[in-house]
Formats: sequence, C-alpha cells, structure tokens
Amino acid sequence: MMVIKWDGLMENEKKQFEKMNELDKFIYFLLLQFGSPYGWGKENPEASDCSGAVCLALYAAMGLLIRTTADDLYKRVFTRINPRPTDIRAAFFITRKSGKHGDGYVSAGTCTHVAGFLDDGVILNSQEPYARVRRLTDVSDYFQRNGYEVAIRGLDRGALEKLAREGNTRYGLDGVLSHYFDMGA
Repeated sequence: MMVIKWDGLMENEKKQFEKMNELDKFIYFLLLQFGSPYGWGKENPEASDCSGAVCLALYAAMGLLIRTTADDLYKRVFTRINPRPTDIRAAFFITRKSGKHGDGYVSAGTCTHVAGFLDDGVILNSQEPYARVRRLTDVSDYFQRNGYEVAIRGLDRGALEKLAREGNTRYGLDGVLSHYFDMGA
C-alpha cells in the first residue's frame, strides 16, 4: 500500500508555487478549492462561496486581501472588458430582472454569481454543493435560461490595490483563513 508523504509533497508544491507568476498562482488557488464544500460567507480552502473563492485566489496570487460580493468584484475590481487569455479573468452572471434572490431582493443589473477562469472556456464554479471545474458554456446556459446575462472581465490591478489599501473586507474575514495564511506578512 502506498502512503503519501504529505510534508515532502507540500514542500515540493511550495517550491513550484514560488516560481509561478500571478496568473498561475490565481489558477493554482482556484484549483486548490476543487471539491471543497460550498460555504456561504467563507473564503478558505476548506469551504467558500463564489466570491470567496475568487477573493481567496486573488489574495494568494497577489497578496492583496479583499472580501466582497460578486457584484462588487464585477463593478469595482474586474472592470477590464475584452481581457486577454493572459489576464486574470472571471465570469460574472448578472440578472436581467429584479426579484427575490436567496433571502433578499436584487435589482436588475446585479451580479449574483462569479467564477474564476482556469483556462479558455473553463472555470472553477463554487456553487452548492461544492466547487467544481466546469465548462463556462454549461454554467452560462443554465444562468441564461434563468434570466441572466454573462460577462467575462479581466482584473484591474489598480482597483484591487486600492480596495486592499482601504481594507475592503466588507463582510469580515473568515476565521479559518488565518489557519492557511500569516495575515501579518
């Protein structure tokens, strides 16, 4: 029987991660969340919601900590239209009609879901019951049938830096996050 030597494996992962550029680190941390349960308001490798998964990947890739909603990411952070495949990108799902959403009410034009890009046409979709790698077309088809439009946007690094400087952790940080990151570094 084979037994994985996790310490050695993780040391190798650390060395590989340190050599990566920001886009590869973003993708790596999205993939690290693969199979994790959906957790509303969470942003850690054990559980996250859609915006938490993207915020966590941004933090791991760039060291810039924000915690906000899918709508805020769409309107303030991922504002580059027609991004290149070499950009950090996300898919945003924007409702075309006002109405009940979860426990609240949303207006038309509100982004209620986000998924980070892994590659052209492939996303990490953190949605009930857990985070999965999906084809964008499959997720888009579902949302479009339910009154949503889809927008692909690239990261505006300056906007992310500004929000991080302002301490934009609008919804508070998940306490589990400190188990994985030295928050003072």
